[in-house]
Amino acid sequence: MDTQARLRLYLILGLLLKTAISVGWSMSEAGLNDSSYNVRHLSTHFARVFLSVSVEHNDFPTLIEAQWPVSYLPMRTAIYPNSEVHASRGQLESDCTRLQQAHWSQVDSLSRLWVMDVGWPNSECPPKLFVFDLIRNNAELLRIDCGQHIDSNASESLVVHLGPKASNCELERYIFFISDRQPHIVAYDILEQTWHRRELKSNKYENMSQTFPIKPIDFTFGLQGELLVSDQDGVLYSSTKRLQLEGSITDSNSNSNSLHIQLTRLGNLLGPSRSMIVDYFGALFYVMPKFGAVVRCAQLTNLTAEGNEIIYLTSKNIQQIFFGIEGSVWVLSDRVLKPQDICYPGILN
Repeated sequence: MDTQARLRLYLILGLLLKTAISVGWSMSEAGLNDSSYNVRHLSTHFARVFLSVSVEHNDFPTLIEAQWPVSYLPMRTAIYPNSEVHASRGQLESDCTRLQQAHWSQVDSLSRLWVMDVGWPNSECPPKLFVFDLIRNNAELLRIDCGQHIDSNASESLVVHLGPKASNCELERYIFFISDRQPHIVAYDILEQTWHRRELKSNKYENMSQTFPIKPIDFTFGLQGELLVSDQDGVLYSSTKRLQLEGSITDSNSNSNSLHIQLTRLGNLLGPSRSMIVDYFGALFYVMPKFGAVVRCAQLTNLTAEGNEIIYLTSKNIQQIFFGIEGSVWVLSDRVLKPQDICYPGILN
């Protein structure tokens, strides 16, 4: 690890606890003290934090706003944007106009909060995207029906990311989806309000001429906007160049003449990944759910087991990793942790 990266690399444990004496967000202020819940996803916007939670009996809103940083205790929480936007089991299940189950959220360059609603299990309501304006008093701007493009029964495997900007002067153009290990990626064009689907293929090895479908379980984007994909075997692939949907390859070997994205094999991760993110130095971080480990890969060329560095290991369930200030890495757990499980800020050796 180089000196610059060593000085900037921190590991901090962010906690979401259910007990009143816990060091974390007090979910009781949002009304969740009597409900069993798990945290699905977290997104941040300056001092604001947005939590997507799943509630055991579907009797409570699943999108919660909290505050950041965690040094200010107790950290207050509230239903976002208000309870009127959310559906509940007390209402008709056929009411698909309201937010049922928040699965993911992210803020774009215009300070708009995008929220993925996957609906209740076995609900007839299709998955949809909500868009809220964080600057204009959380006003709802848009609601997008995703039912024809996103499988409502694959919510547990659904991974969503706001696509990278083409340049610092431009805005995010696409929202990308993968689910249920299907060998393709789906994209929603924010500007044109259209949907795109691209098959994911790779020769896998340099001496192979035949392409094979890649079944992704996780993905992110590199510093140059390239697509990074990991499959169920823990193999990492890349589009090598900035992802351009308009320039996707026409498969001349297929009778369907479908468009696809050609991926190059970069090497092996330590296993199936979750929550892949890339820092400002181009290093890849990911979670190994099976072992409760956070792994860092400084170099992604010809990646082998030696290039995967375990920087944190716990027996607890890691739901997500995300970046804080000055390159710090935070770990989000949906389990109750004890005080001795807290890893305070410190330079990793």
